[in-house]
Amino acid sequence: MRRARAALTERWVASVSRRRESERGSAAIEMLGVLPVVALVVLGLLQGIAAVYTTQATNQAVRDGARALSLGYSAEVAVDRSLPSGLHPARITYVDGGQGVRLEVQVPRIAFFPQLTVDRTAVMPRATP
Repeated sequence: MRRARAALTERWVASVSRRRESERGSAAIEMLGVLPVVALVVLGLLQGIAAVYTTQATNQAVRDGARALSLGYSAEVAVDRSLPSGLHPARITYVDGGQGVRLEVQVPRIAFFPQLTVDRTAVMPRATP
């Protein structure tokens, strides 16, 4: 009885080790299939973060430009000072008879994603002394 169990156990161990040898490298192949998907997700998240960051910076810059314009200062200078390094205005225009500022800033591109532009407008009445 013990010999039969021992023989059965030896056969089972041999079959498991043969299976392991035949499946050798399958984890590497599976990783090659998953890696591009993970890379796309990471790049998409980075592009989304860049878009949100650019939107927040553009909102603040256009408000600063409109505030400077309402006080009689240069909106272009205020926008340039307000935007963080790496972000530059694509276009600055005046709206509502010179009481407001419209600002366009391009989102930094990551990899192959399309070029996005953030467009914001702020209007502030002129301050009268």
